[in-house]
Amino acid sequence: MRAPSSFLWQLIQSLNRNERLYFKRNYKQAVGDVDRLYIRLFDAIAAQKVYDEKVLLDKFSPVLNKKNIASQKNYLQKQVGDALVQYESIRDPGKDVYASIQLIRIYRKKGLYDEAFSIWKKAIELARSGEAFAMSNLLKTEFEKMVIFSPSHSDQDELLDIFKKNIITYTEYAELITLRDIYTETLLLKKKTHFGQDKQLLDTIHTLLDRVNRIDMASQAHSFWYRHYYLMSKATLQYLLNDMAGSMQLLKTHFSNWKKQDKFVATHGEFYIELLYMINYAGILYGEYDYVTAVFNDPLNKQITDPSHRAYFEVTRYLALNKIYNKTARYEEVKKLLVVMKANYTSWEPSLTDELNSTLSFSMGVGCFALEQYEDALFFTRRAITAFPEGSRDEHNAVGQLLLLLITWCLNNARLFDAQYKATYQFFYKRKKKQVFETALKQCLHRCFYMTEQKKKIQEFKKALQLLEENRNNPIQQRAFAIFNFEGWLQSRLLRISYRQYVEKKVRAELKEAV
Repeated sequence: MRAPSSFLWQLIQSLNRNERLYFKRNYKQAVGDVDRLYIRLFDAIAAQKVYDEKVLLDKFSPVLNKKNIASQKNYLQKQVGDALVQYESIRDPGKDVYASIQLIRIYRKKGLYDEAFSIWKKAIELARSGEAFAMSNLLKTEFEKMVIFSPSHSDQDELLDIFKKNIITYTEYAELITLRDIYTETLLLKKKTHFGQDKQLLDTIHTLLDRVNRIDMASQAHSFWYRHYYLMSKATLQYLLNDMAGSMQLLKTHFSNWKKQDKFVATHGEFYIELLYMINYAGILYGEYDYVTAVFNDPLNKQITDPSHRAYFEVTRYLALNKIYNKTARYEEVKKLLVVMKANYTSWEPSLTDELNSTLSFSMGVGCFALEQYEDALFFTRRAITAFPEGSRDEHNAVGQLLLLLITWCLNNARLFDAQYKATYQFFYKRKKKQVFETALKQCLHRCFYMTEQKKKIQEFKKALQLLEENRNNPIQQRAFAIFNFEGWLQSRLLRISYRQYVEKKVRAELKEAV
């Protein structure tokens, strides 16, 4: 027998306080036992920590039973959906244009053309000011329909001039649509190429980049969204080709664009947060720590007010700053970040994708390891690669296995280490693509764990470091060590100091050399 669907439970659990209040206030006016049942069902499902349909049947028997629970759930789902649509329409910045289009249609059908044209003039200017091209096209269609049946107007020439005025030419609009399609394909491609690229993927990346380069280079003369799709497509593709310098130049330009057109942050937060996400990855790999820090502390970010967008931003900000603070040995700042994230990550979790939840847990695991909070490091790293199977990334799975082995090595617990070594060995054994650095680290940790003589351990550490040095130009090794500096940990073993002390010493030496 198929298990009952928990979608309705997930939907209700996702509602914030204001959304629940709106639903209860506006959908509690129904009368009759059957109609009132769905409100009581809503409350019961909202109270469940885990969805349990049997409990619901027992609670509302006999009015609710196996025969009608599906229809009651469907009815409740429709009511919740309708409430959310209405609630969001109140908060939607584009609601005025939507409402105007509907009102224009009503007036047009009733033959009230003077008022319809008056509303149309205001609506088309509002749509164009927000670069709402789709709604502008809908308004143009309404205009054409009005022209067919409406009587002659004294201001007909004025209306035609407004109709013909466009933000961009039709040629540029066609290019914008092409760029939008390329960017969508690039986003999907990015999800496949986090770690390792075969020839087919590389060919696809180069093909997309060639298509972008054939389109006019975006300039201030173009619309904001033309520039957005051009710059983000090219920057992301260059990032995937490991051209961090070229990618960062474009990302910096576009961040300035967003600052000049800050109204779009509230209405198109997903696109803005993706820009920050790319600045995080490309900027840190390129070593522009100060710029990345400044971007994530910029006042522009205060305009992210949507709760789910806010959760995405806070997590992305944490990921960026945690990497920077770890790389620059600012461990007191790492400690402060971890305190905040440990207190908040579960409340943000429902708003995040599995991938971002996995990445967040992994980052927390790395931070805890650097602070020698090994139990927490073990918990968060395991969580990253097991709790979110749909979102766990290839490079996190691989690096996570090595980090778990390293954590259990540091805990010096033979039972834990043996169990983790078996799991790590099986993971890499099943993988088709073998990497030199993975084998070197796995073998080094396994051999050293049972050694008692320090000299032999040092020999193993040196051997592993030599293999890593020979493989230094491998892009997969570079990406893996950008997540966690395994090489630095091995060096700390040679110096017989903690990993944290090694990073602090290395950073001080680099600063001294720079001066």
